[in-house]
Amino acid sequence: MKIVVLSAFISFFFYTAAAAQTTERDSFDVGVEAFNAGNCKEALRIMKKYEKTQPIAAYVVKICSLMQTEQKDQSRSYDLFLNALDKGDLSQFDKIAMIDRFNEQISGFSGAMYVHSLNDRAKRGNASAAFQMGLLHQEGRGANLNFNAAARFFQQAAETGNPDALNSLGVYFRFGIGIKKDEKKAEELLKKAVLKNNVKAFYNLGLLYADQKDFLQARLLAELGLNRIDPDNDKKKYARMKELLTQSEKQLSPLQTAYLEKFRPSWLTPVLSARETEQFDVPADLPLPPKEMIEETPFMKFIRKDAFDNRYKTFFPLMPDWVGVKKPGKRNPNLKGKSLPAPAPQETQAITALYFRPSDPRFIHLTLTDENSAVPVMVGDILTLTVYTPLHETDATRKGGHMYIKNTGYRLKIRDPGKVLAADGSFVLTPLSAQTARRESWLSRRFVIRRPGSALIRFEPQNVPDGKEIFPHTVTIVAKQGVPPK
Repeated sequence: MKIVVLSAFISFFFYTAAAAQTTERDSFDVGVEAFNAGNCKEALRIMKKYEKTQPIAAYVVKICSLMQTEQKDQSRSYDLFLNALDKGDLSQFDKIAMIDRFNEQISGFSGAMYVHSLNDRAKRGNASAAFQMGLLHQEGRGANLNFNAAARFFQQAAETGNPDALNSLGVYFRFGIGIKKDEKKAEELLKKAVLKNNVKAFYNLGLLYADQKDFLQARLLAELGLNRIDPDNDKKKYARMKELLTQSEKQLSPLQTAYLEKFRPSWLTPVLSARETEQFDVPADLPLPPKEMIEETPFMKFIRKDAFDNRYKTFFPLMPDWVGVKKPGKRNPNLKGKSLPAPAPQETQAITALYFRPSDPRFIHLTLTDENSAVPVMVGDILTLTVYTPLHETDATRKGGHMYIKNTGYRLKIRDPGKVLAADGSFVLTPLSAQTARRESWLSRRFVIRRPGSALIRFEPQNVPDGKEIFPHTVTIVAKQGVPPK
């Protein structure tokens, strides 16, 4: 249940039903803002005052109450787990996590000698012995039941990279067992254990992500974990991993599902099989997708806004293939200290918007900063590309004429055998400031994406005046036909 999905719906009622409200601390509009910001506690406190008179306030109260109940239930289950552990009910470990257990009996003189030998080797830095000592203290076998001591031994073994110790210590940090609770540290340790192919860590990290509502990564980890478990020899582990996979898949949005059909997060590269690395792209520069599609940004805007105003009910993700460049080349040194009119194609904000958008046309504006760039677009997009350029005077401009591309030292070369692009309008020069308007400018060119395919656009230096540096830019355009909305 995500608050952001409801933001547009709430905002509509805010403007129609609450326009007359004041902006005092507990006004209706402040409650709406709290809800849209994800602050359910504050929204609930305010909206309870309006739930009998404002239908939308009653709706917010219902949603926030349900979300708080879910959080309390989860918190209560973990509290019960910890209380039971403190009372010696070690079976709780097998209900909430997957960690190593020591189930053998240790007794008599031989058992005491075994524990003494383990402890001695652990003190001398033996990681395997330290991990075993941690298990003995965790189970209270041959040593006192002591989670603090277990955590210390696990930490000692984990520092050497022992996968089992990394996994156990990650669980200890997550729940605060024998050590101060630290979820970030738990994630870090469990990630290390996953990258060492510890099967239990796939489950524990996936469960952590599921509790954080990151169902995409939870689903991926469960899938990878399942591939490492023999269902015939370990039915219980397989069943738990399968349940995590099933429950996570149910929570995925269409955008996240589309992502999983093409990509894998780059941090998982070391544990992906050869088949997976062939089947999926694993780009380091592509972030994880949000739950919902990105509709609009300052540099990517609607062409037909009415498409979203109840004209269509279903919009599909564009999800283009990865088109990043292997060798971006140098960055234009003339850009140092300058504010770009739009982001560069390789910036995270641009990548996120271009890959995780709905499949209907947009106005897109990007600034070329590197020698080589690549931009995924769809048929119908109107793309504006901007470069920085020094200016020089000509006889015509000295007599008062307007500056044009001939004053920039650039010429445009386009390689477009598939006729993907159509130029839209003329070149545009936009001064950086009134003071430097005759010396430097942003040079822009607009293109309409006509059909699927690829094209190459090059801003190439020509007739460079003495003392002027004109930086070359090449951008690859890869266009896809989007799925029309319904």
